Amino acid sequence: AMGVTLAESAGWEATPLLERTYAAEGTAIAQTAERVDADLVVVAARGLGGTASVLGSVSDMVVHYCSRPVLVVPQPLLSEEYDALPDGPVVVGWDGSESAKAALQTAERLFPDRRIVAVSVDEATKVPAQPSADSNGRLVHVHVDRGRGRQARGTASAIVAAADEQRAAAVVVGSRGRSAAREIILGSVAMGVLHESHRPVMVVPNRSQPDGS
Repeated sequence: AMGVTLAESAGWEATPLLERTYAAEGTAIAQTAERVDADLVVVAARGLGGTASVLGSVSDMVVHYCSRPVLVVPQPLLSEEYDALPDGPVVVGWDGSESAKAALQTAERLFPDRRIVAVSVDEATKVPAQPSADSNGRLVHVHVDRGRGRQARGTASAIVAAADEQRAAAVVVGSRGRSAAREIILGSVAMGVLHESHRPVMVVPNRSQPDGS
């Protein structure tokens, strides 16, 4: 009931649903989301150190097996992150890939009244294409320097830092598709953002990517 109240206060339609299942909770949530064709699944992560070691078995299963976008919300949120929820922009990790395009399109659809900040990280080897401008001018594209550490870790850190600088309500990243075992392949950058961010992180599966890729 509390989840429905919170969702409705954010302007989303929400219906309470009680499911009896013998499957693991995370698997059951992922299967139910697919069955009801959910637009979004929201799960909580415990602790104050980002979501790195505190996703929990249920949240972890949902993130890795749900074919729908999953929003992971750290609990409790720090005051700065909490204050950004009502009107903060949404930061999207952008590298020009199909996964990034899916993440951007989903962010624009689920957050229709928010400014969208597409963040690309400067790399010596490639320059990502500019994201297509949306019709109402909500989209802003910014380049940032890669953070310290190995490439993927530095990229993730740069996206998280940009979200902090923008006082973002949420961060959105794309996944790479599914493995042959139907598990969502997050990729090292998406996993790094989940591990480091103190803000809500939405993982968007690339549903156009074939299984086993």
